[in-house]
Amino acid sequence: MGNQMNPSGGSSGKPMPKTSHSGFSLLEMAIVLVVIGLLLGGALVPLSVQMEKRDRDATRQQLVDMREALIGYALVNGRLPCPDTDGDGVMDIATTCTSSEGNYPWVDLGVGKLDAWGQPFTYRVTANFADTNDGTGCAASPSTGLSFSLCSQGDITVLDADGGSFVATTIPAIVISHGKNWALSSSADEAENTDADATLVDRIYSNKSTATFDDLVAWVAPNILKSKMLTAGFIFDDNNGNNGNNGNNGNNGNNGNNGNQGNGN
Repeated sequence: MGNQMNPSGGSSGKPMPKTSHSGFSLLEMAIVLVVIGLLLGGALVPLSVQMEKRDRDATRQQLVDMREALIGYALVNGRLPCPDTDGDGVMDIATTCTSSEGNYPWVDLGVGKLDAWGQPFTYRVTANFADTNDGTGCAASPSTGLSFSLCSQGDITVLDADGGSFVATTIPAIVISHGKNWALSSSADEAENTDADATLVDRIYSNKSTATFDDLVAWVAPNILKSKMLTAGFIFDDNNGNNGNNGNNGNNGNNGNNGNQGNGN
């Protein structure tokens, strides 16, 4: 016999099974969220590293420009600028600098207001290279209009660590960015760059908690400064033909930046 029809006109065969439409379980949702979190976390870490590298590269270029501005100022004025000690961007000087250390005088030099993290640069200068007296520091017969002589030596020393080895000596001027952490770590090397003395540190970048160092440092090499002054036609009364080769540490002939700065960024 054929299938009997039910009153509604359908087949009288076996009933159709029910279909389940249940959603994700709580466990499945939790697993998905964990996976998404791991993926986002993995993407954010490289992004933060890239952003810090970008900021360090930008600040490093600022330091190059700022060092050139210091030398340019000396070529025009016969001396290096004094630091800004009251935060207005203008150097503070009477006959001598109000202080040997302060902020970089960005108003006078036209560059170097803030680093990539929005903080002012620290600037230190040897007083004998920045005062308005002629030839102070060593020359018996000072050169008119020149604050320093060929025999003048800076009083700033750069080490590769707190209490470490010499990187450069007899430096007349130096500029420092204290990096992303603004010297708030417990690092002894970073502390050396904030204690307002003439000994500073420049070494390889490190973000390790026990040896943090993210400062960026540039200085004016004395032999380069004196050579540029001679090339520009300045007459040093103590010039004996050595063009500034007055026994300074050989490290002073570098470009005023420790080559290690480019590592670890």
